[in-house]
Amino acid sequence: MNKYNLSKEYQFDIDVSAYTSYAGKLALPYVTAAVKSPDTIAKGYVRTIDGLNKSARITNLGYSSGPVVAGSDCGFTSSNDTSLTEQVLTLTDLKVNEEICRGTVFPTWIGENMDRNGNLPGTFQDFLLASVAAKAGEQIENMIWQGASPFGTGFQSNDGTLDEAGADASACKDFFEVDLDGAISTADILTDLGAVYNSVVANASGMLSKPGFGFYMNQKTYAIYAQKLAAETTYQQVGAAGTFTGLTYMGFPIYVCPGMFNDTIIATYPENLVVGMNAATDYTEVSIIPTYQFDGSDNIRIVMNFAMGVQTAVPTDGVFATSVWT
Repeated sequence: MNKYNLSKEYQFDIDVSAYTSYAGKLALPYVTAAVKSPDTIAKGYVRTIDGLNKSARITNLGYSSGPVVAGSDCGFTSSNDTSLTEQVLTLTDLKVNEEICRGTVFPTWIGENMDRNGNLPGTFQDFLLASVAAKAGEQIENMIWQGASPFGTGFQSNDGTLDEAGADASACKDFFEVDLDGAISTADILTDLGAVYNSVVANASGMLSKPGFGFYMNQKTYAIYAQKLAAETTYQQVGAAGTFTGLTYMGFPIYVCPGMFNDTIIATYPENLVVGMNAATDYTEVSIIPTYQFDGSDNIRIVMNFAMGVQTAVPTDGVFATSVWT
């Protein structure tokens, strides 16, 4: 007799002799759902490099003044102004190990997938993988910014804590620092954004012409900014404008990244924040292990293996504003 008192049409056993395993390209749809679903990555607020093994070298040409010299003679006159710099992006091996009871998720699967005729177009297996991948994506959104175990170095910290030690070991540790006066509020959000903008102008004005240059903050800080603008008589007073695509500051976009710490603002451009991963390689793996077939339980195990890491391309092309700087 069916344990769930349903007709055979609604059985959701995973039809495998032992377990289902995907590797490399076959695992790509499931791994991608996890590593590329976080808002910061999915919306293109960072540069992603896929297909990596363990690390990547991000090279950049730098100029102390400029390569143009006088052309009054026929010889070759080098300005000796060009330098090659590189940043190393190192991947951290990550995995998902989840055990799920079929009985607890079965009603949700039925509700989400059954059509008006009682048919189930999606497989229970796909539903499980999508659910776990979505939850992993939420965690990855936090990890790429805040760091901490098991991820390691994030853009804003390496230990999951917003303090000076964590910020000084973050991927953005070499950004120009702006020390904010405590928590961001509607009373000082314009002052704080102005301080960040002024630091860009004073220290790295070339960023202003980089494609996509903007201001990064989480939803809380964005909401504070929106509330402040709503209280103003005109947006033009602060150089901002409300559009369907979101608010801007001084004509530059604001990127809302849920994984960022509260009371922080970063100014840079998407190409400078790099997220590396190995999703499109043979080193990724996704497995579904129906342990209920072997141990008398009603459980299914889901395993995902992949690797990720973050780095900045040009270490001084950015401003990092927080109150933890001393």
